[in-house]
Amino acid sequence: MSYGRYGRPALKNSVDVQLQTAFTDGNWNTVIRLADKRFKSLKDPYYEAIRIAAESQLDGTTERCTALIAIDELVKSKAVPDYDTLELLEWAAREYLYDTEYAETLGPLRARWVKANPKSKFAVKCLQSCLEYWDLVSAQQIATTLDKAFANSGDRQYMFWSITLTYLLSVSPQCSEASKKVYSLLVVKQLERAADITENSEKVEPKDRGLLQEEEISLYYRVMLSHGSKEDFISRMQSPKLGPLAQLKHGRKDLFYQALNAYESWGEWDRIYDLCRQALRLGLDGATPTFSVCDYKVWKKFALAASKSKDQETALGEVQSILKEFIALKTNTAMYKKNIALALLDTAFRQPVVPGSSGNDSGLTPRVIQIGLYLDSYFDKLSAFDDVKDFVSELSFEEVKGLMDEVLPKMLEEKSEKSSQVILKSLICKLRYLLTTCTQTLSHNPSVVDGQEQDKPYQCRLCSTLTSLPCESCLRSVVTEAAQIYQQIVDDSELLAAIPRLDKDPRIDLALVMGNSILKFSGLRPRASDVAPAPLRDVNPSLFLQAVLVLDTQLKVTPSDVALRLLLAQLYLLLGCASYAYQIWTPLDVKRTIQDSLSPLFFDRISSLSPGLFTGTRPLMEPLRSYYNNSLHSSCPLRIWDAFGSGSYSSILEMTEFDSKLRRSCTLMMSIVEERRATRAFGGKIECEIGDLALTENIDDTTTLLNKTDYGSFVNLESPQGPPIQEFLRIGPELSNERAHLSFLSEQYLDLIHHKPPKDHRPYKPSEAALKERAYTFETLSQLNNSLTSFIHRPTTPAALTSPEATYYTVISLLSAAVLTALSTTRADPYPSETMSVITSSIRTAFTGLRTRFTSSSSSSSSSSPSGVDETFHSLTDTHTLSHVRATALAMRHSAAFVQAWNDRELARDRSGKSTLHKDGLAELKALDAMAAKTITEVKGHIQKLKEALGQGGWLDKMLDWTFGAGASEDGNKEGEGEEGKGSETSEKAALTLVRKAVEDVVGGREGAEEW
Repeated sequence: MSYGRYGRPALKNSVDVQLQTAFTDGNWNTVIRLADKRFKSLKDPYYEAIRIAAESQLDGTTERCTALIAIDELVKSKAVPDYDTLELLEWAAREYLYDTEYAETLGPLRARWVKANPKSKFAVKCLQSCLEYWDLVSAQQIATTLDKAFANSGDRQYMFWSITLTYLLSVSPQCSEASKKVYSLLVVKQLERAADITENSEKVEPKDRGLLQEEEISLYYRVMLSHGSKEDFISRMQSPKLGPLAQLKHGRKDLFYQALNAYESWGEWDRIYDLCRQALRLGLDGATPTFSVCDYKVWKKFALAASKSKDQETALGEVQSILKEFIALKTNTAMYKKNIALALLDTAFRQPVVPGSSGNDSGLTPRVIQIGLYLDSYFDKLSAFDDVKDFVSELSFEEVKGLMDEVLPKMLEEKSEKSSQVILKSLICKLRYLLTTCTQTLSHNPSVVDGQEQDKPYQCRLCSTLTSLPCESCLRSVVTEAAQIYQQIVDDSELLAAIPRLDKDPRIDLALVMGNSILKFSGLRPRASDVAPAPLRDVNPSLFLQAVLVLDTQLKVTPSDVALRLLLAQLYLLLGCASYAYQIWTPLDVKRTIQDSLSPLFFDRISSLSPGLFTGTRPLMEPLRSYYNNSLHSSCPLRIWDAFGSGSYSSILEMTEFDSKLRRSCTLMMSIVEERRATRAFGGKIECEIGDLALTENIDDTTTLLNKTDYGSFVNLESPQGPPIQEFLRIGPELSNERAHLSFLSEQYLDLIHHKPPKDHRPYKPSEAALKERAYTFETLSQLNNSLTSFIHRPTTPAALTSPEATYYTVISLLSAAVLTALSTTRADPYPSETMSVITSSIRTAFTGLRTRFTSSSSSSSSSSPSGVDETFHSLTDTHTLSHVRATALAMRHSAAFVQAWNDRELARDRSGKSTLHKDGLAELKALDAMAAKTITEVKGHIQKLKEALGQGGWLDKMLDWTFGAGASEDGNKEGEGEEGKGSETSEKAALTLVRKAVEDVVGGREGAEEW
């Protein structure tokens, strides 16, 4: 009988046609009558099960619970039920049978049935059903029963099913701590026994209970790593049949890397060195294909292990000796040659650097020469910059000079083709930008010279300019150089025709270099703390807009470039242009499994930037919601039974781990909270409390929520010594466990104070219902206050929040305490004036600080900006603060309204007024309400003023004036002449002019920018 998890089952063939037809048609009253009649005449309990299943489909509450009652009686009876009866009862109880209940009822019943019928063809179906409800205890028992029943049949899959489920149970919360130790020991012993069979047999036959397939050995490795000791694992890895070298001979590189990674995590560098050396020797000796072992990962770990050896010189000498032997093989495979070139480069950088050992003042050390040799061969490849970036960052200043002043210029002279020259020039620009982020290019400048304080802490060793980090003079020269090369390409039809044949359009790299340089030049920096100002508060708006213009212009030329599109989406979010940012984001078509890791790049904090995006025809979070609902609709990892059927045991473990992490994803919490906040911003109705959602039912304060955001799609031109580019672009800190929990708790608080019973709700015993409501409210408020306070005061929390967020969550925490105090203090009770005063004064202080930040941001005037931007620009780029001011004020107002409504209900129930709230508590909250109401009026006025400003004409001219400066296109040449002839401009203004002219050259001047 097959019906799937939710389909209507087919009855046994022995059931008469009349009953079959009635059951198929869903004529449940007829089914009940006929099944009862057949049961009385035939005494077959299966007909009783049919009657119960039919009754459970009726509308009455009692009837619908009939199947649950029958299941419970079967569990208590200790009898072995019929398989078809179990199928019927499971289907009948499907709407009320939660996973936890299944593990206590039908799961044990199925395990009991399999023990009685281990060789039945339905035994595997029982295992599948238990897995679908993720009842690992019953599933493990069934798999163990099957393994014992078929131990001598030669069918080995049941043994590995049993081992896999024992392992999953040993790491599952379904298992007690004491049982986890037992199951951990059991699974290790099972696999060790299988490994011993393999070791002691000359040849393992398919029917033997040893380790034969790659998936089986992978399971062995993983379990030994997880549950075995370090010493046992290392000992087992010496096996001539199951060790990593033996697996490498069979082409199983993944197992080889598992052993290498384990050794690296333990710092076993000598073992890594020996293992890599033996593996590479296998390739030289012909024991395994040369290309298989000549992997850059192997070479990298080999060289790293050699550099950490006690006898470093000898070890590195052997690395070089083996490298020479591989070079001598002269294989023509392109990837093989590249791996060897990278290995040579890596080995050169592992050599100990002895001061003065090179004897070459020009900086042409072996490391620089090796970089030059590598780039000479691979400069035109897409990965060239990423391949050498980390190596260049390690160079000393003298080596940097040797590379940039001698090696690369000479290489450029040797290239005869225009396309090769342009690609190499583009690469040099990227390297020059990289060096502005390297600390070795700067030297410390004395803070006081001749009794005068110096505002520049560094001197750039490349251009000798006094500067801060990064060197603005170098950034400016990078911009102008990149613009010249860009213009060279655009003006040359031959180069434009050659671009489709290249690995990558060099104009993209040049635009990215220009954009990144101008962003740094504008003053854009990573957020250092939660009290940092708005992202663009200390940024030169004109330069920032120029960077965006350059990148946007390039995107129109190359719309398929993902990195460029991602960068621009982030920049437009910073500018407050969320709708246009969404237009740029949408073509990326982020879907399926990458939703969880990539969606935060756009959607994090989106409700505070542009809640209007949620009002479209298609809900903004629909793709994320659909993904989570489809992936997590049951507690069983998606399609895990397919992995069991195919014997892919490593996939089973990975799918289980992925499912566990997905359920604890910060992105999941973000998607729920952002949508709720946007709904609340427009006064919409939230249908379901956040704690009642299926996606959050297993999340509590002890759950560690995980941030799995993937930044790999960004082109990161920064050195490892500094922050990556994404830290410059975010509105605030990335997703974190602390922020996710605080947002979850704050939503629970808002759900509590917004809750209203249905209009037709009429409790049978009003007084008893009021007491229960009171107890529930007090308990919930107490828990929320404790949890909020705990998370807010964690040492890691300040770095996880923006300043407005920190204030918002602090106020919510204090409001929960204030409301709890007010509700628990009746008129007859002594009023805790000191406690309430501390709470409300803290709320006022925190809220005043947030309001001051908002008013200072919105009152920025054009006179304070060197670019002439007015307050509209600053308001649009700091809607994050405005949103949190409004949200905090509304939370204060709704809290006061909740307390007042509570008092009114108490007064209606008790006319004597004895149970009403203390007047001083009500007065405190009314004062907070008045303060919040005044602020909301200010916010409305600010938004209205902003709408009026945006409704005025001439915005294109205004944007261009902000970007280039008024009259820049007419007076640019005159300014340049004035700088040369009269020397009247300051160096800062001259620098801005040079950058602006470079941008104008790339985008086609002010006229070209009108298409922006």
